[in-house]
Amino acid sequence: ALIFNKMGIDTEDVLKAAGTKWNFLPFRPGLVGGHCIGVDPYYLTHKAQAIGYHPEIILAGRRLNDHMGAYVVTQLVKGMIKKKIQVEGAKVLILGLSFKENCPDIRNTKIIDIVTELKEYETQVDVYDPWIDPTEAEHEYGITPVQS
Repeated sequence: ALIFNKMGIDTEDVLKAAGTKWNFLPFRPGLVGGHCIGVDPYYLTHKAQAIGYHPEIILAGRRLNDHMGAYVVTQLVKGMIKKKIQVEGAKVLILGLSFKENCPDIRNTKIIDIVTELKEYETQVDVYDPWIDPTEAEHEYGITPVQS
């Protein structure tokens, strides 16, 4: 998705075209968080390095994902500026706090990276997620989700 964006190509268009191939697997780009996939590569990396192997691909994938929150916010801010929307003081509603859709689990959610980055721009950020426990969100991240 990052490469397509730099080339001015819509990732959705690429995925639709790729989907015409009979054996295409519909993986979609996105944030990788949670209690396993976002963390387990570091355990494997630690073990690999202990035996003298440096797993460059695993580490590159984690580095890329660890910076996606900032990338998403940068793209949003650029879009707002292009549309002449004032960034400072803007009200932003994030739909979803858990690490994946339709899930109450907020462990290691990468949405926090987006919230943090948006606050750096002095935006007013609200988060809505009907699946999560608001008390847990407040305790873990200091976020009070808006209620419907």
